[in-house]
Amino acid sequence: MKRILFVDDEPRVLDGLGRMLRPQRKLWEMSFANSGEEALAMLAVKPFDVIVTDMRMPSMDGAKLLEHVQERFPNVIRIVLSGYFEKEAALRAAPVAHQFLAKPCDPEALREAVERSCNLSSMVPDEAVRRVVGAIGELPCLPITYSTLMEALQDPDIPLPDIGRIIEQDVGITAKVLQLVNSAFFGLLREVTTVRMAVSFLGLDTLKQLVLSAGIFRTFRAARPILNFSMEDFQSHSQLAARISARMPAPPNVVSAAVVASLLHDTGKLVLASRLPEQFEAALQLSVMEGRPLHCAETELTGVSHAEVGAYLLGLWGLPAGIVDAVCRHHRPAAVNSPGGLDILAITHIADALALEAVHSKPGDAPSGCNLLNQDYLAAIGMSEQLPNWRTMAREIVTEQSGASTQCK
Repeated sequence: MKRILFVDDEPRVLDGLGRMLRPQRKLWEMSFANSGEEALAMLAVKPFDVIVTDMRMPSMDGAKLLEHVQERFPNVIRIVLSGYFEKEAALRAAPVAHQFLAKPCDPEALREAVERSCNLSSMVPDEAVRRVVGAIGELPCLPITYSTLMEALQDPDIPLPDIGRIIEQDVGITAKVLQLVNSAFFGLLREVTTVRMAVSFLGLDTLKQLVLSAGIFRTFRAARPILNFSMEDFQSHSQLAARISARMPAPPNVVSAAVVASLLHDTGKLVLASRLPEQFEAALQLSVMEGRPLHCAETELTGVSHAEVGAYLLGLWGLPAGIVDAVCRHHRPAAVNSPGGLDILAITHIADALALEAVHSKPGDAPSGCNLLNQDYLAAIGMSEQLPNWRTMAREIVTEQSGASTQCK
């Protein structure tokens, strides 16, 4: 039984939710609170899996309530259920809410959001790690990207595509923007899988409020240097993987989603570097000393790798399922029930491996023995023969990128 806590100061709204969700009574244990204070008191004496709260409530509004829940009960999934006309108020909850739903809410949409979020726990069996990830409201970004975005948003005449180009250079900012635009709160009828589409839907005013007022972005500042980890190298690798994905021969809708998945595929490293730096550094050292892939060292030490950690966070944030799955399995793809060919997972797996290879002199010569290409998987999906061409393409992208950097200097 999943335990769900609904919070709204209007009794008739809570009664309506109870009636609407009556078919879920065999699967959900539902509780109802008339205020934020009552909700916190209930959370203190009884464990809950999910909290679903309205925004506008006297004394303690939804944003403040979720801020307390994030701090005291980080393992509880936090969902805002509020009216569309309250968009500005709901944006205040952006740093603390996992997902946003709009009133009136279709019961199937609410059921799906709750079930999908709860089922994510299988990715990260360790409850302590889930608590760490659950407490995250934003991901760190590079200081230079943040300052560039801040400066651009101060220009009232800045074209939205220019804003999109800045955002898609940064993993943390991209993830948060896609979380918001894919929420039901914005009333879109389809999933958004490109940064530029997300920016066009949000609009300049909303982006300004998010960045300048809500404060959902922060720059990466480790308490101390993490041996064998560089934020700049992390972002550079993610960007290169995304550029490789963009040139893969697949349908446009698959490529656009794969570009985002490739940019976000190492999101878990950001989580570990910023929230569990000692464990992350230990895994990095083990990987270097033994010449093994980092994800294997992480799994050995903590039982979970950065792939699952990143996918768990992105899943909590409601990103499209295909992207979350690709991030989760990009090191361990399987061709079970696959029709063959290039899908989001395949492109993400290939792009990650080729991005590592392409910055070294020899094909297949990745650092520390980390040749990540799964040759059996490539054969199973019928893509082995294309690998030499893709390796050439990846090295060409690196050359183009190096030339552009030299010209900028």
